[in-house]
Amino acid sequence: MKRQVTGAVHDIAIIATSAMLMLVASAGVALGAGVDILPSQQQPSSQLLIPPLPTLPSQQEQTIPQRTLPPASRQEQTIPQGTTPRLPMGLGSNTREIPLPKVFRGCWSGSVPAVDSIQPLQEGEPPIIWLTKLYTLCYRQRGSNGKWQLTFADSSVADTSRAFDQRHAIKVKAVTGPNQAELSAYLHFRAESVGLYGIPTGNVNTLDELADLHCRITRDRQAIEVEASVFVESNEQPYAEMTWHTRLERTSESD
Repeated sequence: MKRQVTGAVHDIAIIATSAMLMLVASAGVALGAGVDILPSQQQPSSQLLIPPLPTLPSQQEQTIPQRTLPPASRQEQTIPQGTTPRLPMGLGSNTREIPLPKVFRGCWSGSVPAVDSIQPLQEGEPPIIWLTKLYTLCYRQRGSNGKWQLTFADSSVADTSRAFDQRHAIKVKAVTGPNQAELSAYLHFRAESVGLYGIPTGNVNTLDELADLHCRITRDRQAIEVEASVFVESNEQPYAEMTWHTRLERTSESD
């Protein structure tokens, strides 16, 4: 009987203890819900934005420009001057020659003793003296295949005592009709300059003439009427623009 009373008292004590602990826990929760937390007691948020540190000039990224070397094939080459005069517009090159109409077959020759107009391109230059030019064209068959070509094309200063170191080139530029064609003629020579009264000055000038020749066969097919516009350089500087006309007659060499 005594053992039963003792066990009952023990169970009652355990129950009372558990109830007290539950009351204390509930009170703690209630207290915690009613207490405000000061800003100083709040934990710092992990989402706070921290301003970036300033970057020193030595730490900044520097862009170093890349040096691009041009391909070797595109590098400019310096050609010494005073050797061979240049041939403009492809004159003297190995490009395909434009064939002329049949009416141009044969040889033709004539001279240009005077010009129609002269327009100086430099101020303060002495009067421009025109030297008579000679032109000869031969359009004949050549080679084993009998191809028609300009076998002889010559432009030169008639008075060889006034000009030296003459070089020339003539090339077919275009065919504009069954009896018409345009040619380009280049003439290089050196000549002594002339003063105000036609007296030689002793100074030698290098002259380059580039002429566009508009050629038309006459109705009787015995001559070529030529109208030319010429650009002249003196010592590699623009010198004058000229126009002239002439008539190239068929020669006996045509047969």
